[in-house]
Amino acid sequence: MNQESKATQQLHARNRHGKRYDFRALIRSCSELEAFVVANPAGDDTVDFADPESVKMLNRALLVHHYGITHWDIPAGYLCPAIPGRAEYLHRVADLLAEDADNEVPHGRNVKVLDIGVGVNCVFPIIGVAEYGWKFVGSDIDPLAIRWAKELVTANRSLKKNVECRLQAKPENLFKGIVNAGESFALSICNPPFHVSREAAEAGTLRKLR
Repeated sequence: MNQESKATQQLHARNRHGKRYDFRALIRSCSELEAFVVANPAGDDTVDFADPESVKMLNRALLVHHYGITHWDIPAGYLCPAIPGRAEYLHRVADLLAEDADNEVPHGRNVKVLDIGVGVNCVFPIIGVAEYGWKFVGSDIDPLAIRWAKELVTANRSLKKNVECRLQAKPENLFKGIVNAGESFALSICNPPFHVSREAAEAGTLRKLR
């Protein structure tokens, strides 16, 4: 079983990524992906998941095709998130909100979400806005991450009025300095870094592939 097949097993029913990637459709949405598509031993289209540039281009195509994002990129040296996994996380926490709303997932900008550690990629807000119309505040201790995320938000019409990025000036704090007086959130989410560097993350990917 290849990495892609494993990744699509038992995903949430609302997760758009529960089947094999349709690379032909993705290429139609993002023509740059074509240069990174290769054939696996069975002759099916795939990308080299051990190559960061291939994974980044696949992510860009997924965000264009499924979530209407017209501009997305990350700077060199920053980790590239797995889109299906991030989508899975959001759909699962949406179900938690539904438990307090007569088992109906709440939609719309009245649902305000705090993403602690939004990163340069801004993936949680992208998916949350597209799937549920939620409003997001993304925080980060990295000034470059906040600058990059703000530029990404500005470049995509769907995000402009729905995502705000705030720099956490004191890394020891989570909420203080980010949450304003009288401000409340329906949900706070966080995907902490699991690797100390890009090299460590790539080494972990290679271990999985082996």
